Amino acid sequence: MANKQAHQKVATSLMRDIFFHKIIPGQKLPPERELSASMNVDRTSLRVALKQLESMELLDIRPGDGIYVKDFLKNAGIDFLRVLFSQNNAPEDELAVDMFMIDEVWEWWITLFPDMIRMAGQRGSSRDLKTLSDSMDIEIKYKDHKDKLIELWLEQQDIIAATVNNMVLSLLFNSSRPLRRNMLRIFMDSVSQVDLEKFITSKKSLLMDFLSSSGKEMDIYVEQYRSILMAQRQITRSRLTQNTLPQSATQPQE
Repeated sequence: MANKQAHQKVATSLMRDIFFHKIIPGQKLPPERELSASMNVDRTSLRVALKQLESMELLDIRPGDGIYVKDFLKNAGIDFLRVLFSQNNAPEDELAVDMFMIDEVWEWWITLFPDMIRMAGQRGSSRDLKTLSDSMDIEIKYKDHKDKLIELWLEQQDIIAATVNNMVLSLLFNSSRPLRRNMLRIFMDSVSQVDLEKFITSKKSLLMDFLSSSGKEMDIYVEQYRSILMAQRQITRSRLTQNTLPQSATQPQE
C-alpha cells in the first residue's frame, strides 16, 4: 500500500472511532509503535495521519507525553464531517452515521437555506434567475434517475450560493457538499415516485415566485419553502427510524 493511501486509511479509521466514541475525549492513544502494529501501517504513514488529525483539532499531540483525543464537538470544524462523509471514505456502518447525523444536517439546512434564497432574490440578476430556472426545467426529465436529480439539486444549491456571493457561505457550501449529497441520497431513496414529482413541480413554482418577488411576499414564500424542506426531512426521518440500528446509535429527537 502506498504511503498516501495508508495514511488516509488510518486517518479515516481514527476519525470514525472518534465520531462513534469508540475512543473518547481525553483518552490517551497507545504509543506509536503499538498503534502502527495494531493498524498494520508503517510509522511514517501513521505520523502523517496523526498530524492530519491534529490539524483538524481532533488530537492533541504532546511531545514527551503522548497523544490525546480531543472533543470534536468543542474543537473540530466542518471539514471533519466533510472527510467522514466523503464518497471515497464512506463509513461501512453508514446507516448508523446517517441516523446520528443526517437529521441534524436537515435541521441546519432548513434554518439556513430558505434565508439564502431570500438573499439571492435580493441580489440576483435576471441572468442568475435564468440559470437557476434552466436547471430546474430539466428535473422532470430525470425524475426516474435519482443520481442525476441529486446532482441537479446540488447544482441549484450552488447557484444560489454563488448568487448570494458571500465568501464565508461559499466556503461553507464547499465543505458541506458531501453532507448535502448524503442527505439528498437518503431522501431520494425514501421518497415515493409520486411524491418526488410533486416536490419537483412545487419547488420550481415556489422558487421562481420567490426569486421574482419583493418585500413581504418574500417572507411568505420563504416560510412556504421551509415547509417543503420540513416535509422532505420528515420523509427522510421516517426512513431512518424504520431501520434497525446498533444500540449505541443516537436516535434523532422529535
